[in-house]
Amino acid sequence: MNNIDVYVNKKERLLTDNMSLNVYLTKYEFKLFICLLKSPGVNQANELLINTIWNDSGKDNSNLIQLISKTRRHLKPLEHVFKIKSQRGKGYSIVVNKNYNFINDCFRANEVKREDNKEIFTLDITDKMFSKELVLSLLISIIISLYMSNRTLFFPDINTIDDRFIEMDCYKDKIIKSTYKLDCDKSGIDFSKSKNYVLSTFDEKVVYTEK
Repeated sequence: MNNIDVYVNKKERLLTDNMSLNVYLTKYEFKLFICLLKSPGVNQANELLINTIWNDSGKDNSNLIQLISKTRRHLKPLEHVFKIKSQRGKGYSIVVNKNYNFINDCFRANEVKREDNKEIFTLDITDKMFSKELVLSLLISIIISLYMSNRTLFFPDINTIDDRFIEMDCYKDKIIKSTYKLDCDKSGIDFSKSKNYVLSTFDEKVVYTEK
């Protein structure tokens, strides 16, 4: 289900969202809901709830259990936002889904930013742990990407080649110059595909031309 904001209308005892969902609660159901909502995630003792809802009118735990059951049934469409949890024999609490925050009478979903027709989710990853294998894989991918982006094939201006290049005696009918000592037999480079080019790997360049 999509994360959308859910609003609490205290005047009409109504919970609604911007997707046409409307959940109406009775007088006592709403009292229970508001009492639990004052401290989300904090257990509220049975006695406190009974006194707050019915004002010492002789109600007991059985009445509270019935009210809890009815309220849960009415709030079922909003279980993706919050749930009423019970602590056996001690009380009840409202637990808000981690994708929501209750602010100013509204259950607000985590922020979703849209940019260039793309969705960018704002996530809190400060409490997440990443495996060493995942980090290592990412580092290896970055290194390979950097290496490949710096290895280029292009046609050079032969006149710009200066004395830094060493002429290699690899082939009788070809001129090969390099900024480092090239082992022709082990290079694995096929110099027959073009008249001239520069094979560049970071600061090392091999220049090939036909005589």
